[in-house]
Amino acid sequence: MLHKRLFIIGYSFKNKDFLKYYNFVKKNEFESYETLKRYQKQKLQKLIQFAYDSVPYYHKLFKNLNLKPEDFQSIEDLEKLPILTKEMIRNNQKDFIPTNLKEQKYVNSSTGGSTGEPLHYKLSKEDEILGLAIMYALSWGYAGYELGDKVAVIAGSSLMPTTKSKLVDNIKAFMMNYKKYSSFDLNDKYMDEIIMELNKFMPKFLRGYASSIYLFARHIKDKKLNIDFHPKGVFTTAEVLFDFQRELIEDVFNCKIFDQYGLNDGGISAYECEQHKGLHVDMLRSIMEVADENGNQLEAGKEGHILATGLYNHAMPFLRYDTGDLGILSDEKCECGRELPLLKKIIGRTTDYLEFSN
Repeated sequence: MLHKRLFIIGYSFKNKDFLKYYNFVKKNEFESYETLKRYQKQKLQKLIQFAYDSVPYYHKLFKNLNLKPEDFQSIEDLEKLPILTKEMIRNNQKDFIPTNLKEQKYVNSSTGGSTGEPLHYKLSKEDEILGLAIMYALSWGYAGYELGDKVAVIAGSSLMPTTKSKLVDNIKAFMMNYKKYSSFDLNDKYMDEIIMELNKFMPKFLRGYASSIYLFARHIKDKKLNIDFHPKGVFTTAEVLFDFQRELIEDVFNCKIFDQYGLNDGGISAYECEQHKGLHVDMLRSIMEVADENGNQLEAGKEGHILATGLYNHAMPFLRYDTGDLGILSDEKCECGRELPLLKKIIGRTTDYLEFSN
């Protein structure tokens, strides 16, 4: 209870509305698909109107295509717009800035650059905090996580951003009840140190890049090391999780993996629930499409480009943003009772690493 209060206080300093958004997400977790789709449609129409009125790039685009905001009466109408690429954003950076940006609260952000040159963009504070609320309420919540539970993270700054002050980072880690370890120097000595610390910390959950958690688990198994901590679940993200990695990680830690997919630049995310039959696609923060090369929306079972339309980022809206990933939607309904669509498979980014003798 103490750590839950500290957690909420910590996030309230950053954004006083965190708990409001968290409760909003939890309230809608088991809402019907039709209700959620109506919500998406309402948010999309407001976003389209805003983009037309306030974003020079979209105003020009709509004029050139002879389109008006009222031409978008459904999510399917997004097909009227072309796919938006990172290159198009870079070439028209200034035109993506809304005319009322000075009146908004936002943060400057960028992609990790795992697939090339990083993309710099602006993220509204509302969109940022909603994304965090969705992660804690749905992504981690599917595994039984409650605010303030102990979490150990093995990853880079893309998952756990740091500040210029070590003191601030330590206070933040204490209030959020997590320990963070770098994924960029996972030699035997460092992983032994991590194990010693986690045997004292006793995390309830592990989180990290799929490859990093896999290397850590493999080290434990190969060295026949004893671990005193027994996580309730493992969250993998940022990379494709392969079957051989899942098998080893679940064997070593004797718990299930809850795989995750998402990106802040597009605002989309999808999470594995306790049934482990695909990833539930969030419908509150964004619209995810799977489309062919020409931007035509594909039916379930067909592989296509994953496109993102964030519904809350008025600081720099992206419509039909090409994530660079391929995916396949499922037409199955999950037995968990959640009516969010399922992402059956992701053909996304992977990470290469070199292993030296030391």
